[in-house]
Amino acid sequence: MGFVHGYLLAGLVLAGLPVVFHLLMRQKPRRVKFPAIRFLMEKMHSNQRRLRLQHLLLLMLRMLVIALVCLALARPQITASNFFFDPEQRIGAVLLFDTTPTMDYRGGGKTRLEEAREQASRFLDEISPASKIAVLDLSSQREEGKAREWLPDRRVVNQKIGELKTHPAAGGLPGQTAFAYRLLDSLKQTEEPLPRFLFIFSDRTLAAWEGMGIAGVKPPPGITTLYIDVGQDNPSEVAIEKLSVDPLVVEPGGMFSARVGLRATGKDHKTLVECKVENLAGEQKIQDKKSLVCPKDQSTELSFDFHAPKPVFEDPLKPSFFQVTAKLSSADAWSGNDRSYATFQVRRKARTLALCENLQTPRIWRAAVEAVGRYACDIRTVAEGEKLTAQDLSTYRSVVLFQVAAPSQALWQKLEPYVKSGGGLALVPGPGLSPVAYATPEAQILSPVAFLSLEKTPAGVIGPHLGGFDNAHTLTAPFKDWIASTDPDFNRPELRPFANGRWKVQPGPESLTVARYMIEGKEEPALVEKTVGLGHILAFTTPLDGSIMEGNRFWNNFWQDSSFGLILADRACQYLGREETEAQWQFISGQPTMVELPLPPWRTPFELSGPGLTATETVVSPKAGATTLFLPQAVEPGHYQLLDAVQRPIAYFSINLNPKETRLDRVALEEVENILGKGSVVPLGKKADLNAKIKENYQPPLELLPWLLLLLPLVLALESFAANKFYRKEPAPA
Repeated sequence: MGFVHGYLLAGLVLAGLPVVFHLLMRQKPRRVKFPAIRFLMEKMHSNQRRLRLQHLLLLMLRMLVIALVCLALARPQITASNFFFDPEQRIGAVLLFDTTPTMDYRGGGKTRLEEAREQASRFLDEISPASKIAVLDLSSQREEGKAREWLPDRRVVNQKIGELKTHPAAGGLPGQTAFAYRLLDSLKQTEEPLPRFLFIFSDRTLAAWEGMGIAGVKPPPGITTLYIDVGQDNPSEVAIEKLSVDPLVVEPGGMFSARVGLRATGKDHKTLVECKVENLAGEQKIQDKKSLVCPKDQSTELSFDFHAPKPVFEDPLKPSFFQVTAKLSSADAWSGNDRSYATFQVRRKARTLALCENLQTPRIWRAAVEAVGRYACDIRTVAEGEKLTAQDLSTYRSVVLFQVAAPSQALWQKLEPYVKSGGGLALVPGPGLSPVAYATPEAQILSPVAFLSLEKTPAGVIGPHLGGFDNAHTLTAPFKDWIASTDPDFNRPELRPFANGRWKVQPGPESLTVARYMIEGKEEPALVEKTVGLGHILAFTTPLDGSIMEGNRFWNNFWQDSSFGLILADRACQYLGREETEAQWQFISGQPTMVELPLPPWRTPFELSGPGLTATETVVSPKAGATTLFLPQAVEPGHYQLLDAVQRPIAYFSINLNPKETRLDRVALEEVENILGKGSVVPLGKKADLNAKIKENYQPPLELLPWLLLLLPLVLALESFAANKFYRKEPAPA
């Protein structure tokens, strides 16, 4: 059987559609709930939701109780902005006072230090008496923070603040600021950590602030620093920065100059300067006055020329000390920088002795020594020198064996006690020197070197240059300073000192090479020194008579090309003669005061007189055999005199303020805040409300424990009420 349209048989599937429609469209039986049953079902669902909410609420309340207990035990704290600072809140505070001399500047009828005291007193009146307070100043530097720095009560705090005064040797802020931070840091270890503050009372001058940036002083975390500025932005003042005397050693009746350095701040100042020489014998009177206009913010020098006074002692070789005071006659806002002091010496020109074989040989040496004017140079033959007594030699500051070929044993033995007692000795070798004569046991006691061989540079070749100066040695340090700071002729390439002929030497074990020849990257000793007893010995290595070595070549160019030979001869005489320098007579407050003792005999104890000394500090006893004496009690600016037990002068000297301390230039506000923090500076010219500044700069933590303890009973009561409410059984209906 076949189908014409077989594909239409697929339509048989449609035969099932009525069945599908029937199943889909048939009606289900309708369930009808009785009204009572429907009410009961709705009531049941409502009760179930209410019970779930009650259980959830009770669960949350009980969880909250446990959470509150845990939080209370943990004692949480929060930081509250604009928090009210309770005056009864205990704090830890260090009050650091600037006591540098500029704090004596007077404005508005009181000094800057007095203003700082008032600011601090007002602050202390507003804080809790139970606070921990320490008072520091810049007059003493401490190494480590100690508990004893915390003052026991407010009475002691006020007493210490009232006793504060400026000190000429006060240090800078860096050291004491770091110490204050260590002191405050120790409060972290206490049972009750306190809010910690550092209050710096200063005038923002450069002298006190200097070094804060370099020292790396920064406020540690948790410590608030406030800088109370008690200075003025535009102070008006004229100061004496420095007083110097030139020359320091002058012959009786000779001329000397007292040079006064002045500086005006704020505006041009017309001032009158008085200069006076003190310690004069009899009715001598040496003083003068001059007036001038000091331009604003510029240094000005005023010179006073005087004739040297008559010596105090009849012995023409015995020095007499005199002291000069320069002062401003007009009063201004700060008297601490109105005076300056200097010490100088009057004596006959010191003498040096040149021993030689030919009296013509040391002529150029004598000319150089006497040209400077410090020394007179005597020339004698070796034979004459051997006849000199110890008393004769003692009249000379130094002796020069000038190109002596072979000193005798007797001469070496005569020179040994002279050197040991403080005399100076120079050895200048000549071309005919005998190394054997300088190698004897007697010679080696004094000679700093062993002479080995005479070296000559070949013709047409310049000899090795002299250099390698020891910048730490008294003799050669000035050469390094001159080369670094000025343009001395002997440092120019075409004029540098050199030696065509020189002795090769071997320095002894106790000798020191202070200058060297530079030879193709290597160094050879050129100038060697040695100390025996109290005296110095200096060994040269090239002839110094200015003679020709060979042809038209000199042994060296020290005398021909520059001033090097002249300066070298003068420096050598000063060093060998233990010549006094400005550093021995002029000191700065706060720097070590070390004076050289003259050669004995003298009798102890010494008596020191000067400003600010107590009775105990005036008595000084040097150690046996000492050549120097340290005087830490000499600090106040002024003149000092040190006499032995029979009133013979031992040392005179003067002390001045550090020139930096005489200036009132101020540090930029931004620089202070860069280190201590923005807003750390209390504005100039305002009464410092330190409590207000504390609130601005410090956000104290809010302790939540009391609030949690208050909340806990409330939550417990609420939980109990809810539990009783939810689980209370209703009475059964009758």
